[in-house]
Amino acid sequence: MVRRSTLGGILGTALALAAAGCGGPFLMFPGGELRGELVMEPVTDWSFVEGQLIHLETRPGDPYSVELNCIVRDGQLYIDPAEDRRWHDHIRADPQVRARFGDKVYPLRAVLVGRPGELEGFPADRYVYRLESPAPGS
Repeated sequence: MVRRSTLGGILGTALALAAAGCGGPFLMFPGGELRGELVMEPVTDWSFVEGQLIHLETRPGDPYSVELNCIVRDGQLYIDPAEDRRWHDHIRADPQVRARFGDKVYPLRAVLVGRPGELEGFPADRYVYRLESPAPGS
């Protein structure tokens, strides 16, 4: 018979290995550098990702990635982090991020466009960032 503590350890190890092998976050666990096909062409209309979860990588020097909801409005891509999230602190320190949808990774910049309560249609307690493609040649 397998003890619960042993089973929990086995399950925890399996989840950690799965998270390490996927090149990014796994379920609710943050990950590291996102892997996938790098897309350098600027994206002007993000409608193709509407309804999908985003894998967002912050802190380029020591990559930290999370899975979260994103919002597409008028073709623009937005995220709305809660103030107490580690990855929000990373964005404040360095707005250079990368986003993965499927197997494609996009280098982006997080631009603050609204503070809590400023933008209609977003949670009143959240900051709102638009994710923008870098200018060509930058």
